[in-house]
Amino acid sequence: MKFLVTGGTGFVGSHLIEALLADGHEVAVLVRDPARLQTFSFRDRVQQIRGDLFASEPFPADTEAVLHLAAVTKVIRPVEFDTVNHQGTRHLLQRLQRLPRLGKVVAVSSLAAAGPSSASVPATETEPARPVSLYGRSKWLAEQAVFHEAPCPAIIVRPPIVFGERDLDMLAALKILKKGLMPILGKRCRYSVIYVKDLISGILHAALSPLKDELFYLTNPDPVDWEDFMALAAAAMAVRRPRAIRIPLPAVYVLAQLAEARCRLFRQRAIFNRDKYRELRCHDWICSGAKSERMLHFVPRFSLPEALAATIGWYREEGLL
Repeated sequence: MKFLVTGGTGFVGSHLIEALLADGHEVAVLVRDPARLQTFSFRDRVQQIRGDLFASEPFPADTEAVLHLAAVTKVIRPVEFDTVNHQGTRHLLQRLQRLPRLGKVVAVSSLAAAGPSSASVPATETEPARPVSLYGRSKWLAEQAVFHEAPCPAIIVRPPIVFGERDLDMLAALKILKKGLMPILGKRCRYSVIYVKDLISGILHAALSPLKDELFYLTNPDPVDWEDFMALAAAAMAVRRPRAIRIPLPAVYVLAQLAEARCRLFRQRAIFNRDKYRELRCHDWICSGAKSERMLHFVPRFSLPEALAATIGWYREEGLL
């Protein structure tokens, strides 16, 4: 099968390409920065399409399915969320109209598009979206564009927090944890999470299924709070009894302002800002994987301890931790 992948040089996208190639599929990759593609071992096994969501070289006419992962989670200016995640998706969909063999679009969204869950009850796909952040709203608007403007059947998948090999967003927290400290921002919350290799499996289940115009959560069935998640990571790192450092929400907001100011001053993108604070101040972010298990027959294979051990092992092999 011939796939076109956007966001293929990112954390999740690179794992997805490796899985597609391992299964014998042909892959074309929309590449904004060719230098990034050169860092992957699969660089000579994919067709490179230079450009971005707004303009690029022509897409292969024999494309049968599109896996859309390109998005921004780190910005300098908040408007970038809507520009890339929402408007970029709409431009991509317009250009897909030219592909005569296209049969499916699978777009990777986020639990942030739905918003936080209520009263520790896992969110389900039937509930209305209530995004609380600009990032979440941009992803929800992108979902609406996919369902209403895609030239073929579409599936949206919403993962919660994703972790695994090549994820650098969690590295800063793990470096602090290695020193015996466990920073906890705001109040204690419960989160759904998913290991990247399980997420890839779920995306492929969606792409190869006969289903169309559906929304699915892809998640590990066991929610955790941040403290418990870090405790599992500490065990994998052989860190004994890390000291919890709780930072109250007012202080988190001040830190978010300072981080945002630093981003603007040095023109450096970072995931922590006031938009992330809007998510941190909510209570729980948990979702149900019952629908994906029932309709996609998708069940995560890795336990959280196994997945964290593999992730931390990769950090160590790369000399990052």
